[in-house]
Amino acid sequence: MFRRDIRNFAVKAVAMLSAAVLCAGIAGSYLKPVKVSADEGLYHSLYDVFRDKSDDPANFMSQELFIKRIFWNCEALWGIDYTYGDQEHNLGCDGFVSLVLRMTLNTAYDFKTDWSNYWIKFDPSEEHILAASYVDQYDIFRPGGTSVTWLYHNYVNEVVEPLDDRAFVECMSNDEWIEYLDDIGAQPGDIMFWDEDKDNKYWTHISIYAGIEDGEAMMWHASSVRGYVCEQSLEEITMNNQFLDYCTIVPMTDRPARAGLCAESNGESSEFSYSVYWDLSCDYNIGRVTSGCELSGDEYLSNFPLYPNYDHTAYERTLIIRKENMPFISDGGDSPGDDENLFYMFIRIEPDDGEKGTLKYSIYGVDSIRYYGGGEIKDYDYRHGGQMISLTDYR
Repeated sequence: MFRRDIRNFAVKAVAMLSAAVLCAGIAGSYLKPVKVSADEGLYHSLYDVFRDKSDDPANFMSQELFIKRIFWNCEALWGIDYTYGDQEHNLGCDGFVSLVLRMTLNTAYDFKTDWSNYWIKFDPSEEHILAASYVDQYDIFRPGGTSVTWLYHNYVNEVVEPLDDRAFVECMSNDEWIEYLDDIGAQPGDIMFWDEDKDNKYWTHISIYAGIEDGEAMMWHASSVRGYVCEQSLEEITMNNQFLDYCTIVPMTDRPARAGLCAESNGESSEFSYSVYWDLSCDYNIGRVTSGCELSGDEYLSNFPLYPNYDHTAYERTLIIRKENMPFISDGGDSPGDDENLFYMFIRIEPDDGEKGTLKYSIYGVDSIRYYGGGEIKDYDYRHGGQMISLTDYR
């Protein structure tokens, strides 16, 4: 999946970035616990590798969309039969991860499945040979093109530094998994390498961390025990599988900051509410914020993620908020843009240490320069979405 000579590419690609980050670290604003090394040229995450190797890094998909696509494709492969051999229509663990990434990055085409088998096409004109197998522009193999051991030794500490190396996880309970994953800052989509011993020569398995679902730490993988691609709890894996005793977790994306929104009536008796989106077309809904309305009990929206900006000097995010309950009628005065119900909300968090920073936000009308409001919150607990950003009834 990842060739060794990418290390030289990484050194050049992050040289200026690393210098900026190291300077920011001296000033106390470096985004802890994200790591980068100017000497070794290691990337922050796999996402950074893929973005830099894309045709248009400046317009590469957001980290949030990248993770959403990963899990859409995990679910699309659910039920595909496991195989120890050829992976043209079935999948081993390495082939599963490769195919998920290929589908996420659009370097595999015309995917079809009958639940136990899959069919997909590749374009040789877009590929090159690595380790005697075809890889795409991101150096991701076709299913069956390499082994977990090859991936580990040519990737971990060569391209991206792991969150934690070779943790002993045998018989870890769900509560222990949750505590451990929180301590190292693991995020859904991170890659999990598994081994049965300490020798670091042969690696047994690879999977994708799925996050905490209904209180359980989960992962996606092609399971030889169950015989198909599935989602499975980490507790079940480490309690019952004698070959998965050590785990190394590699970051797919950055560890995000957290923020939250709440609504206040601003002294008015009328009720109002907003739906919140992370795209201007309003296709991807985050939630709803309401003032005094009983809308499924959602009177606040907390813990939506903000990822680091391009140079990793601050966390930034732009949201679209759309007013839904409008008791007020426009008098034909100032307009917030082409759509009087839509607003841009720009959020920026500048870290002061590993847990707190300064949150700044401003709200504008879409397609106009009219400024509606904003504010600043110091000592903001950005790892847990501390104090809420208050919305009022913009009109």
